[in-house]
Amino acid sequence: MNGQELARELEQRRGSKPTPGTLYPALKELERKKLIKGTRLGRERTFLLTETGHAGLIQACQYFHRVFSEIFEDCQRGFCQTP
Repeated sequence: MNGQELARELEQRRGSKPTPGTLYPALKELERKKLIKGTRLGRERTFLLTETGHAGLIQACQYFHRVFSEIFEDCQRGFCQTP
């Protein structure tokens, strides 16, 4: 995805679109850490996860699931509803 595509995807998922001043420094940092790789085609840069980035994503998802899965299970059982 390029920066604009990433911004639209984040807007759909979060409900708000990140500003270029937030998005591009984050992409630069991810690239510096070798988690993504940017490729230039004309004026457009497209970003892809590296193997390291993909491994980090899997690790983060597993951690999130381990930490928060009980909360989601409780909500599905109705424990999170307001009285």
